[in-house]
Amino acid sequence: MRVIVPVDGGRDCREAIRFIASKKDWYSEEKPEIELVFVQKPVVERTTEQPEFDMSAYYDARAMALWSSMREEIEAIPVEVKKTSLVGHPAQLIPQYANEQKADLVVMGARGLSALQNLYLGSVSLATIASSNCPVLVFRQTTELKSGNLRVGLSVDDSPFGPKCADYLIAHRQFFGKDATFEIINVVPDDPLYAPDFVNEGPVPPQMTWEEIQALEFDASVKTPVERFDIAGVPVKAVKLIGDPEYVLPKYADENLDVMVMGTHGKGALRSLVFGSSTRAMIAATNLPILVVPNV
Repeated sequence: MRVIVPVDGGRDCREAIRFIASKKDWYSEEKPEIELVFVQKPVVERTTEQPEFDMSAYYDARAMALWSSMREEIEAIPVEVKKTSLVGHPAQLIPQYANEQKADLVVMGARGLSALQNLYLGSVSLATIASSNCPVLVFRQTTELKSGNLRVGLSVDDSPFGPKCADYLIAHRQFFGKDATFEIINVVPDDPLYAPDFVNEGPVPPQMTWEEIQALEFDASVKTPVERFDIAGVPVKAVKLIGDPEYVLPKYADENLDVMVMGTHGKGALRSLVFGSSTRAMIAATNLPILVVPNV
């Protein structure tokens, strides 16, 4: 497993590194490759016009200062870490580099604060999620980390996203702890006027109650992801929530989970608007680490 951790010395990226360092069983089982990536913005042209200015030395000095300031966190990682310094715009270079290196996971901090600031994420983390071909695990500055076995929730609907994420979690389950627990969560609406997606696949008998229709939709959404876990021999629990997912999902996650797995479901050219409403609500309402899986 190849993991890239963008760093800039901030609290959020330090917490991400501490989380990575705490996964002792994961290192022995998966033998992951960890790479810290520091992307420096280009210096202004006015400075570089000075004849005595050595641009390469300037960037090298800044990188050395950063690695030195994070020595304690880096040395806590149980394996040798690759440290890479790049020059450019982080929002562009981080996802580009992750894709070029065929990363399996990007672990990074996020600094957005409000709805007017990039959908509750900083611009770099938002751009990384929008453009990366691999999942991105996002930490907020206020994230409270748990170093042991994690309670992982995967929010699914009846799209191909659920089985795809199930396969990813199964393949890398040691990352979440040797005895991590997994839940497949589906939120069904409490509005009887709602027409479930599965209705398109065939007629619903008119004598069915709304509760029976809810049960059918829940079963249709969780069936395949649960089967993937069962085939792999990994225990999993299916959880049905009722209501508006933008409200009930964050509340359930805060009370019962350590990590939430969500999808982007982004389409079209406006990749910055990559989130569905449930994912936006989760990012806004919880301080849990969120693993965002791209819709690619």
